[in-house]
Amino acid sequence: MRALVRLLNEAHELPATGDERPRHLLSGMRRILGAAVSACVLDRDFQPEGRGNFTYVVLEGWDGTTLPSMQALRQAGSAFHPAIRALMHRSVEPAALVTLRRRELVDDRGWYGAPFVEHHLMPAHLDDSLYSIRRSDEPSVVQGVGFYRARNERPFDEADRELLHLFHAECGSMFDAPEPEGDALLKARLAPRERQTLELLLRGLADKEIADQLGISRFTVNQYTKSLYRRFGVHSRAALISRLLGRPALASGPPPSAGANGGGGT
Repeated sequence: MRALVRLLNEAHELPATGDERPRHLLSGMRRILGAAVSACVLDRDFQPEGRGNFTYVVLEGWDGTTLPSMQALRQAGSAFHPAIRALMHRSVEPAALVTLRRRELVDDRGWYGAPFVEHHLMPAHLDDSLYSIRRSDEPSVVQGVGFYRARNERPFDEADRELLHLFHAECGSMFDAPEPEGDALLKARLAPRERQTLELLLRGLADKEIADQLGISRFTVNQYTKSLYRRFGVHSRAALISRLLGRPALASGPPPSAGANGGGGT
């Protein structure tokens, strides 16, 4: 609790605009909870029958091994995730804040037998998770925060759940910053091929898939990708996705094939 109070005090000293404050908050909370990765998303189609329409607000700790699982979930929609699908049936009251552990949402049989967990989460070496959602005035629109521990790490406990619930209650509004104007202007100024490459990259497509869709070589895709990194001042695909998909963005691709008090669309 003392660490959380310090984190909140630090956050209030950071600029209220841009992504420095929300990134510091999520990174700090990930450290406090001992999570391997964490994410805050905005989901605009949070319902069991929804196709999904969530965008990244902040991603922390994701890399080339873990990020594909998040991209697969974004393409398929939140309901592809067994624990989040169960969470959708919980409170639907406007402005409700709900925080739950994975084990409170789905038992081990339902978890480890789910296509998302088997084909995406396990290969990323992630397992136990903790979620918190805050509904807007429109029940199908939620802000979700999620944390995952590495496989074979201890599961989240009730103290972790209570801490995340307090964190989301106190800090949820700090994750609502608009997209930086500079990013919007840069996207508008991209050359047609750069913009097409960016749209497919943000949908989670690999270089070969982008090359096939655009009818160009993988080498050319690689050159466009490097150009995008330079334009947006980042050094990796994960950093580019985290920066640009934090606000209402580009349409998702088709879902991947599947044999489908908290929690978050993460």
